[in-house]
Amino acid sequence: MSLRSFTSASFIAISLAVAGCHTAPAAAPATEHVTAKVPIGTVKELMKGIVDPNSAALWDAVGSEETPKGTVEKAPKTDEDWAKLEYNALVLAEVADLLKTPGRRMSRPDEAQSKSQPDAPELTPTQIEEKVAKDPAAWASKADAFQATAVKAIAAARAHNKDAILEVGSEIDSACESCHKVYWYPDEKIPSVASK
Repeated sequence: MSLRSFTSASFIAISLAVAGCHTAPAAAPATEHVTAKVPIGTVKELMKGIVDPNSAALWDAVGSEETPKGTVEKAPKTDEDWAKLEYNALVLAEVADLLKTPGRRMSRPDEAQSKSQPDAPELTPTQIEEKVAKDPAAWASKADAFQATAVKAIAAARAHNKDAILEVGSEIDSACESCHKVYWYPDEKIPSVASK
């Protein structure tokens, strides 16, 4: 072997050895970078800031109005109108998962007041939190039912189906009321027909 061949072979061997020392470290498992979800807003804030306005957009999108000129049918008219409605429904579908985030408070401590009257039908935020803590699966089930109706609203908006929007709007209202009757005002007394 000539000196030139030996030098070339040595250079290649050394280069490979150095390159081996500088290989990128193996990627760390993804779980090492995952942090626990820390809820920022309260359930009350999610309701007022996200659920209420986006539900209202769906409820108000289709229907009829009495005007001096007669009944006017209301429905989205353009692709842009339908896209906005789809995004309203999408936000509702996503907020359901936010409602299930462990550790989310019902309201801020300065808002967590006791009942104004001993026989008031509404539960306090603390009572609601206790109820959720006793059966988190039931709370999650209510959020999932709400999400299922919002997913139907997404499909209705994508299909530009005003009748389906009207129908799913009613389903969203029922999903909300079903949850409120358990976690907000379970003690509300509904007057019977005879007492009216």
